[in-house]
Amino acid sequence: LGGWFGYIDAEAEDDGNGGLTEEGDSADIFTWSANLSFIDFGKEGAVLSFAGGVPPKASDVEGDNPEDDDTSYLIEAQYKFPISKNILITPGAYVIFNPNHDDDNDTIWVGAIRTTFKF
Repeated sequence: LGGWFGYIDAEAEDDGNGGLTEEGDSADIFTWSANLSFIDFGKEGAVLSFAGGVPPKASDVEGDNPEDDDTSYLIEAQYKFPISKNILITPGAYVIFNPNHDDDNDTIWVGAIRTTFKF
């Protein structure tokens, strides 16, 4: 069981080209994640893991840049399975809801299989 939280109190400098950002504009940026793993799940050395969280998101934005009205969420699952003492296979998948903090964007689904060789 684990997790973390991140917070940034961001303050802009003048971009020098008359853009949307002026010196002193600020934003609060936060991100977090939580995870849960089951060790020796199904086989000694195997690990089943789940994680979820929010990628960095701007809020309380000053200036002409809009803040993120919607929120992206990321959920991940993977199963690290030992084939031998030196080889692990890890199938996994993750999904991103409201990518780029925009609920008009389609949900993204990704699957992967990773092989780890230990020497």
